Amino acid sequence: MSGGKHSKPRRSRPGGGGGGGPRPVAGDGGRLPGPLLRRRAERHPTLVPELPFEGRAGAAVGTAGCSFAELDRRARAIAARLGTLLSPGSRVLLVYPEGPDLAGAFFGCLYAGMAAVPLVLTTPGAVHAVPRAVQRCAPDLVLTGTDGWHALDVDRNRTRVVEADGVRVGGEPVWRLATQWRPVGVLRGAPAYHCYHDDGPAGGRLEAAMCHGDLAEVMTELAQAIRLGTDEENVGWIAAVHGLEEAVWRILLPVRVTG
Repeated sequence: MSGGKHSKPRRSRPGGGGGGGPRPVAGDGGRLPGPLLRRRAERHPTLVPELPFEGRAGAAVGTAGCSFAELDRRARAIAARLGTLLSPGSRVLLVYPEGPDLAGAFFGCLYAGMAAVPLVLTTPGAVHAVPRAVQRCAPDLVLTGTDGWHALDVDRNRTRVVEADGVRVGGEPVWRLATQWRPVGVLRGAPAYHCYHDDGPAGGRLEAAMCHGDLAEVMTELAQAIRLGTDEENVGWIAAVHGLEEAVWRILLPVRVTG
């Protein structure tokens, strides 16, 4: 589940996890992941973000196999919907397999100024861990693309569930919601991501939040590693040391290094 094959303890960094904001990093240029995707979509709408690695059999190309413009459209639609339901800073559990729906949901949380907690499914129907994740993470909302096919075991009186994919978000067309999105001022030190580890019947663990600035720092380091010729396995190891699970760095890094 979460953590990926390279999972390691997160290295402590001054100011990380939203505790006062990240330290400045030379060359970062304020490239927070959300605003960076917006710029990529404006300048290179048809370009597909991808990683310079070969041979990951069975995986989608790059972030999600879709263009910057499509990824941005999905993110704006989800952010617009979230903005009508929750306040910035809310925690959102993402129940998806890897792919465009997970990527759009993750960036949608960043656009909305909310903290994403991915629960990455091995298959669309592998939802047995959802009740544990809801109990441990106490999300304000669950985003999923599977509820219409495999009903999630969630108490809807306590936790709202919204279905979101590339066509509709909460029953509304993505194209319409995307036009309704308005940017939210997001601070570098605001919570952006929690890594959740499912420990099976024993329960699960929710890591401290990484802020938007933390994500920008790690992406800058990983991008530099790629420029120096670091292979895929070691890029994943570096990400894990910083507390990023595999599905998340595979969403963020292609946007950082493409374009």
